[in-house]
Amino acid sequence: MVVRIARHLAGMAAAWLTFVAQSVVGYFGLLVFAVVTGSGLGGPLAGPMLALAAAVAGVALLPLLFLPAVAVGQAVGRRRGTGRVVALSTIVAVVLAVGYAVVGAVLTEVPAGYVPVVAGVAALLVLAPVVLYALTAEGVGWMARRWRGPAIGLAPEAG
Repeated sequence: MVVRIARHLAGMAAAWLTFVAQSVVGYFGLLVFAVVTGSGLGGPLAGPMLALAAAVAGVALLPLLFLPAVAVGQAVGRRRGTGRVVALSTIVAVVLAVGYAVVGAVLTEVPAGYVPVVAGVAALLVLAPVVLYALTAEGVGWMARRWRGPAIGLAPEAG
């Protein structure tokens, strides 16, 4: 039980850090685009605010998207290897992200022509975090199994 919790906590940390790192990389991409095109650079707090927004959104997405996706991937692909777990987790995460994005777009009255774009961007943004979450969780589980090892020869010395 402790190993399962540790697996998911480590995976959540990896997913959250990846989600925030994506926002930083995206901001620098927008900054380069603004410099090249000569458009406005935004304010001095644009980058930190984008990273803060991504950090808050990442915390919200951990129990709503990443944890269920990896849990389903592990439950269905458990005996079929890490690759299958990662693939299934990714599929579930993309479906959840697209669903959440479509519902959010409809609730915020985004024009109908932009809903597929919003859903596509949401699907792309969850790919790296869910893959790293699944790989980290599987890796922690693998390490725990290796450390436990066989119990042969580990009896205390008779003194």
